Amino acid sequence: MRQRRFFMLLWLAALLGLAIAVGLGLRQRRPNRQPATQAAELFVEPRVVSSVPAATDLLLAIGAGNHLVGVSNYDDERLAGGRPKIGDYQTIDWEKLLAVHAQLLVTQYSPGRIPSGLEDRCRQLGIATVNIRLNRLDDVFVAMQQLGDAVHTPQAAAAKIAGIQQRLDAIRQRVAKLPKIKTAVVTGEDGRGLAGAGTFLDELLTIAGGQNAAAALGQPYPTVDREQLMALAPEVVIQLIPDGAQTPQVLAQAKQVWAAMPDLPAVQARRVYTITDWYATQPGSHVAELAEKFAAALHPVEAAP
Repeated sequence: MRQRRFFMLLWLAALLGLAIAVGLGLRQRRPNRQPATQAAELFVEPRVVSSVPAATDLLLAIGAGNHLVGVSNYDDERLAGGRPKIGDYQTIDWEKLLAVHAQLLVTQYSPGRIPSGLEDRCRQLGIATVNIRLNRLDDVFVAMQQLGDAVHTPQAAAAKIAGIQQRLDAIRQRVAKLPKIKTAVVTGEDGRGLAGAGTFLDELLTIAGGQNAAAALGQPYPTVDREQLMALAPEVVIQLIPDGAQTPQVLAQAKQVWAAMPDLPAVQARRVYTITDWYATQPGSHVAELAEKFAAALHPVEAAP
């Protein structure tokens, strides 16, 4: 009897020890799981991957950053915020796309040119797609509303659009009675790429009181040589070099281009302006700021708000 009671006590002691060990193990593992839970709560459905830098900017502008789980290879880290870079308009890293549990992929392709393989793969994986277009100024507003609808924040998108449009209208009114200045909008440091008609940059230039010197070339982004640029004879040159202030050698190269064309009217008048903001060539949420910089270059006194 005593022997039986002894073995019973040993069995109960073993069960108690096992319970204590399990409890301690769970307590030790719990802190390791907590950060993962907190990280998951940073993002809400739908979980969005943007393969377009301008779309990333638009999503952040409408307050949808908590939906954004992946960005494009070309996104500036200031916008990417440490999010994984998934791909671009040419290639998508499907393993990374699945790793972030993407539910929506934002792309930019011309109508009818969306790769069939991409659509099929997304359909198989249960990932919806939103294809935006960003050529004209109105495209920016349409895309912003598309994205707002996709992440269930249409009111925030509409409010942001209205605010940008109000700023653009104010610029247009300030310069409405001022002379139109013949201007070349240059899209790189070598002075060869121009923004022509049918682009958002052309529209911003018009709003700011300029006349596009490259409009007659009939191309959205023509490439010209020195002789062609001299023939266009712009009174003002606005050169767009995103983040150029961070690369002094690039700005030095740009200055050499204009120093080699002393007979260009804009150079003679010392009216070559450089805009180095990161958004300088991006059709995104900063189009009003860019238009204000255009207006300040063209009408430095009258255009001030």
